[in-house]
This record gives sequence, structure tokens and C-alpha cells, in this order.
Amino acid sequence: MIPVAELRRFALPHAYAQGIPGDVIHRVTGSLGEKTEDEGAWTHAWSSLAMAAEARGRDLDAVRYYAMARFPYVDGPDRLMAQQACVAAFDRWRKRARGITRLDLPFEDSGFACWATGLSLRNRLPLILVVGGIAGVKEQWAPVLAESERLGAAVVVTELPGVGENSLTYGTDSVRMLTYLVDLLGRAADTSRTCVVGLGFGGHLALRQVLDDDRVRGLATVGAPVRDFFVRAADRTPLPRLVSLTLSHLTRTPVDRLPAALADWGLAEERLTELRAPVACVYGRDDEVVPYSDAQLLERTVARLRLVENDTLGGRPEQAAETRLWLLAQALRMAGTAGAVRRAASARARVLRARRRLTGASAGAPA
Repeated sequence: MIPVAELRRFALPHAYAQGIPGDVIHRVTGSLGEKTEDEGAWTHAWSSLAMAAEARGRDLDAVRYYAMARFPYVDGPDRLMAQQACVAAFDRWRKRARGITRLDLPFEDSGFACWATGLSLRNRLPLILVVGGIAGVKEQWAPVLAESERLGAAVVVTELPGVGENSLTYGTDSVRMLTYLVDLLGRAADTSRTCVVGLGFGGHLALRQVLDDDRVRGLATVGAPVRDFFVRAADRTPLPRLVSLTLSHLTRTPVDRLPAALADWGLAEERLTELRAPVACVYGRDDEVVPYSDAQLLERTVARLRLVENDTLGGRPEQAAETRLWLLAQALRMAGTAGAVRRAASARARVLRARRRLTGASAGAPA
């Protein structure tokens, strides 16, 4: 069982990243009371909100709420229903939005799905490939897909193995999935100018891809484990239960065997020094999952690194918006496209960061 206290804590950045208003988040989480274990109340509360949004014809809101209902992973019929309803609501929305294509891709006796825009056999644009983390579904990237015409790039969003509609097993060899995907997309995008946006463990997977694939011109990531997370896990440093249960589900490994299973996942310092592509990353100094020493490792080893440090990751709405804009601006810069949009996103991210620091300083917090 997943403790409700952890659901609240870890779901908050996901909710803010999707643009769910704070009053909605607090109304739903507040309705759960002080239960210590998740007995379906979490999924029921968010699914009820999603169904109400559907009844009003607000499919994009329904997508967001269903994504929260299935968080962090599908562990039974209620979360499975929420997962399926999330995809269905997105499908209705994208047909009205136009220009968003669904890709169903078989791979190694299994398969995964993507949402894509800007793919063209005649006009092959640079590729921005988005890979979510251990709990993030591809449907949460709807706003970026909707604005893709302004980006001057093809945008393809997919999920980490084991997440959402990706039925693969997550492991160190999951990089083969990304290689296969980039190979396939080369028919309809300029994959020699690929930039990967990887969130959390999606960033770790993307780092592995960048090290061995010179088509990838850059990586933009937030909170990616690199080496020390895995060293600590192997040493049985306790993880939040939500994280260990989610990793157990994705890797199909019993929780008590996770430390041994994760022991060889870390990226060696020598390998990181070989990285020539630029890396832009956001890390939280007080992140309770990924140690800040992983950010410091990248600082020591990656020649072309842009690092943004926060106290925490996405714990406030304005911080989530700032991070989203900054990642988009960095991806566009690395792909070499959409100068005006990139400059606007960078400027807006700077404004949000300055405002957040000013607010913190005026409240007595260090700026």
C-alpha cells in the first residue's frame, strides 16, 4: 500500500507541472483526511473530478485529473480505469486540436505508444523527443504538443518503460527503445538534430542514449539520477515507499531485491567525461530522492553543462512553470530552432525565477 502522505507529497509537483490550480489540488488532497494508507480514496477523488470535467466537455482538464488518479502507477482496476480514461480523454482533445498523431510501435514482443506533431516526409524538422519519469504519462505534455507549430520542430512524447501505455520492462537496456524510436523517426524528422527532454529517470535513460548516439545534439533534464542515487540504493539507503514501489513495478523486481538490481545502474565518471553534447539540468538541493551529489558529479565531468539549482523541485506552481519554460528554451537552443519562441521562453523563465527569489527574500528566506 502507498501511504497517502507520500501520495500528497510526491504528486504535488506533478499536479503543478500540469497546471492544475492550487485550490483544486488542496481541495482534493484535503478531502482525504488523515488516512495512513491508500485504500482507493486517492484514485476515487481525482477520477470523480475528471468525470465531472468530462461532463462539462473539458477534456483537457479530465486528462490532467485522470493522470493524477492513476498516479504513481497502475496497481489495480481503479487506476487502470483512470489510465485508460486519461488516454481516451486526450484522444478526444487532440482530434479537436488537430495535428497531433498517435504512434503505436511494436518492440521486442511488446510495445509502446507516442503522441507526435510536426512529422513530415517532405519537410523534416529537428526532433525534440520527450521522455517522462517513473510516474509521468505522455498525455501531460498536451500544452507543448498544442503549441508545436510555433517551435519549428517535430515533437514526440513517450513514456518510460512500464509507465502508461509502455508495456516494456524498465532496465539499463531500455536505451534500445530510444535508439529504435530515433531510427524510426528519421524518416519523418531530421534526427541528426535531436534533443531529448528527460524527466527524472527519463533523464537518466536519455543520458545513456546521449553517450552512444551522436544524433542527439543535447539533453535537457530535471532531477535525473546519475550515479550516487544508485550507489545509495545498493547500500540500502531507505527510499520513500512510493518510489521503491514504483521502481519495483516498472522493473518487475520485488522491493527487497531492488538494491541488488539497481547496483550497476550508475553512470561511471569516466563515461561522463566522454560526453560532448550539451546538457541542461535542474536539480533540487534538498531533493529527498536524488542526492545533490549527482548534480555535482555532472558539474565535474560534463564539459558543456548548464545547471539550475533550486531548494526543491516543483514544490510551487511558479517554480513548475519556470522549470517547464527553461527546459523548453534549452531544448530549442540545442535543436537550433524557433529563436523567437526560445527567447520568449527564456525571458519568461528568468522573470519567474526573479519573482520567486524576491518573494523568498521578502519572506526572510535566502534569495
